Amino acid sequence: VEVRERDVAVLECTIVRKLPRKLEVLEGENAAFCVEVESDDMEINWYKDGLKLHETHQTILKSFGKTHILVIVNVAYQDSGVVTFVAGRSKTSSRLKVKATRHSPPICPVGVKMDVDRPNSALLTWDPAPNSPTSTRSIFVLERQEVGSQEWQKCFTSETATSAEIGGDSVPCDGNYRFRVCCINKYGRSGHVEFPKAVHLVPGPKICTRLKGCEVVEGEDAHFSIELSAPMVGTWFLNSAQLQHGGRYSIQQSQTQHSLVICETCTTEDTAEVTFIANGVRDSAVLRVKPAVVKFNALSDLDSHKRVDIGNPIVLYCEVSHPFAKVSWFKDGEELQLTDGLNIQSDGNMRRIVIQSADASHSGVYTCETSGDVIKFNVDVSEPPVMIVEPKDDVVMESFISEEIHLQCELSRSSGRVRWFKDGQEVEESDTVQLICEGPYRRLTILNGSVEDGGEYVYDSVAFLVTIAGKNEDIRATIYFAGKPIVLEIEVSRPSAEVKWWLNGREVEESSNITITEDGLIRRLTIHSPTPEDSGKYTCDAVDDTIDFQVKVSGKRQCHVSFGDDFCPKMRVLPGCRR
Repeated sequence: VEVRERDVAVLECTIVRKLPRKLEVLEGENAAFCVEVESDDMEINWYKDGLKLHETHQTILKSFGKTHILVIVNVAYQDSGVVTFVAGRSKTSSRLKVKATRHSPPICPVGVKMDVDRPNSALLTWDPAPNSPTSTRSIFVLERQEVGSQEWQKCFTSETATSAEIGGDSVPCDGNYRFRVCCINKYGRSGHVEFPKAVHLVPGPKICTRLKGCEVVEGEDAHFSIELSAPMVGTWFLNSAQLQHGGRYSIQQSQTQHSLVICETCTTEDTAEVTFIANGVRDSAVLRVKPAVVKFNALSDLDSHKRVDIGNPIVLYCEVSHPFAKVSWFKDGEELQLTDGLNIQSDGNMRRIVIQSADASHSGVYTCETSGDVIKFNVDVSEPPVMIVEPKDDVVMESFISEEIHLQCELSRSSGRVRWFKDGQEVEESDTVQLICEGPYRRLTILNGSVEDGGEYVYDSVAFLVTIAGKNEDIRATIYFAGKPIVLEIEVSRPSAEVKWWLNGREVEESSNITITEDGLIRRLTIHSPTPEDSGKYTCDAVDDTIDFQVKVSGKRQCHVSFGDDFCPKMRVLPGCRR
């Protein structure tokens, strides 16, 4: 029993320095509590109104060996209560009482002075009251009143400054003005202290919106503007040189707003100082001009290698990466200049030159160059190709033996070459063949036509299909065909007459491609799908009479029949022929 009582006594005596029975602090101050225990390894805890306290921004808990401290920061009235410290089985308590502070309005400033020995302004100074409370935030308020008026206007406020310079640009009109100052905090306002003198102030201009620096890329326009408090005339300067409206400079004014536009800036104007000056107003800003990094877009092969006919326009164009890029055009190393027949154009990112009418001297290498890139054009000016003006289509002609045959073409230009071909072989002049060239006309004349002169004559892309027939002999027709059936047809004198068809001396027999038909007096041979192998002399034999057809099948051209599609050669069997 004695041991247990002694242990209890020891536990109760572990707190060496106890809390005060009562602690009173003012609202807004810090409440501090300190205890000391016998051993520095004791487990301790702080409580307020039975709730355990933890470290926060308002509650500070510190331990220094055997000493333990609690600080409640910036106490408020609701922080009043019982604070308890517990160490083991021992504890000590203190009642915290927070007293409300007395809310007093601020005290008037003192030592007010006015200095009016300066143009169109007054310097006002004052001092805070010596016994002004420092725990509450206060603001000094300066007010003005035009002499003769009853109304005071606020013109300056500050929490720390004890002086202010009032200029003419802060007053609305010309007049004499008085001033007073007071002090304000959250609990009220002090009395006003009026300055002893009055000062005459004249309103003047001031800057409402200052100049701002401008940064552009070479070739772009630079814009500057400034706004004043009153309308007035101003002057612009660039590096101390006065600017005038016109050319690259656009100067405008609209009431209190002044503006300057520098068009098509260049890199030499980089870091230039732009200054605006008006009556009593001056402001400056810096112009920054960055060089434009210009590149050409790639050209297609068709654009970079131009082939132009004489007399046609030459148009060379390219695209740059910046719309304000400056370029120069060269031909064979020589810079090009504007002339009557040459235009140099710029449209957005497009750069072009136009030569109205090309001639041989315009052939060469053209280049478009910037400070950082080059693009090249190869131009070849040549004669346009010779075209056949007339005839536009192939011609089918019929002639008779011994007659002259005239073939003629009209060309687009007199300088065209003369080359005629017959059945694929070039025609040469002879005693019976004339090749004539007169200006744009090309003629081939056969003086005494024969059956052998029939065939296909070609000049460039035009064919003349010629058939030669006897005047008083059996009809011999030459037929050219490609892709359409060939029909050979005769008329006999009696319906019972028998005929045979021959090709180059061999009898023609019916097949899937050849049909031989009779229709009354009509005898007909039809080749449904002719080929060049079907060319030759076809003979219709009626025993006592015959008739020949000269047929040539061309695989390249449409059907050309010398007698027309509706021609039907006929023959009558002589009286002595076999029936």
